[in-house]
Amino acid sequence: MPKGLLVLLVLIAVVIVYTIARVVSLNRLSQQQWEEVDKSKLKEWDDDDTWD
Repeated sequence: MPKGLLVLLVLIAVVIVYTIARVVSLNRLSQQQWEEVDKSKLKEWDDDDTWD
C-alpha cells in the first residue's frame, strides 16, 4: 500500500473520531443545559389539535 494512501486514511480516521467526540461532547452539554432550564416558564403549545 502506498505511504501516501496510508497517511490519508489515518487523517480521515482522525477527523471522523474528532467529529464523533465533538458531537458527543455537545450533546452532553445540551443535556446539562436542558436540566438547568426553569421548565415552569415554558409555554405549552396546542400543536396536537387536528386540522379537521
